[in-house]
Amino acid sequence: MLHQSSLKSSAPSYEMLRKPLPIWHPKSWYYRSFRLGLKTVGQLSNGIRLGFRYGFDSGVMLEYVYRNQPSGITPLGKMLDRIYLSAQGWQGIRLRGQLLKHILHHVLGTYQQHETPCVLLDVACGGGRYDLEVLQHFPAGTVTAILRDYKLENVEKARQLAAELGVNAVVEQADAFSDADLDRVQPAPNVIVVSGLHEILPDDALIQRHFQQLYQRLASPGTLIFTIQPDHPQVELIARTLPAHTGQAWAMRLRPWAQTQQWAEAAGFQNLRVYREPTGIFGVVTAEKLN
Repeated sequence: MLHQSSLKSSAPSYEMLRKPLPIWHPKSWYYRSFRLGLKTVGQLSNGIRLGFRYGFDSGVMLEYVYRNQPSGITPLGKMLDRIYLSAQGWQGIRLRGQLLKHILHHVLGTYQQHETPCVLLDVACGGGRYDLEVLQHFPAGTVTAILRDYKLENVEKARQLAAELGVNAVVEQADAFSDADLDRVQPAPNVIVVSGLHEILPDDALIQRHFQQLYQRLASPGTLIFTIQPDHPQVELIARTLPAHTGQAWAMRLRPWAQTQQWAEAAGFQNLRVYREPTGIFGVVTAEKLN
């Protein structure tokens, strides 16, 4: 059963997380020790090793988290991997994925019930698992799917998974924020998915403009499905110990739902509905472009 809720956070701000802690601060000692553990014995865990190679917010990392199959070097490595994959944030990621699949299936099914041809565009699909597992349930040819990512390794993984699942989809490399790349999608999509993208980018202006870009390209009527992250209980631990896909510290800018809602509505979207997964870290939102 889906539910709506208000979303707030008391976590440290992005600006606070970007500032190094004083070397004498007990938190600084703790986080240095934690990171040292990850960089040494933690390398026995396949998941932790992947995170340091590609970034803990990368599509490769998320695909590993979605699979949720602990592995590592030696039994100790496998045990560490199990602990790593059980972190609250990764549990939330998997629950977000389930929620997203439920909503995407519902939206595509609703268009089909109205005999409206479906054109699905995912602008940053990562490994594409949530899209492809939903598309499996629709007869071939009933949904035109274009799955995109700017990282070639993600595109290759999504193509591989599409082949394994027997799903027919166009999987290509493209920039989610490029006007030229967005204009290449023909016909205009009536369902656009943005999952796990806005949450890893700190630039507010970029995200605000992205809603405008997507509204302009979305068919009418059309539905935008996007994810939000208004809170995270381990935001400081992550910022002080883990690298992002950029190679920099993974400092998250948690955005209040009201702020994101304002940007989406200002772009023209209406009838916004937010659904929250059980850990309370992530949400999935549907927003409509009406005739």
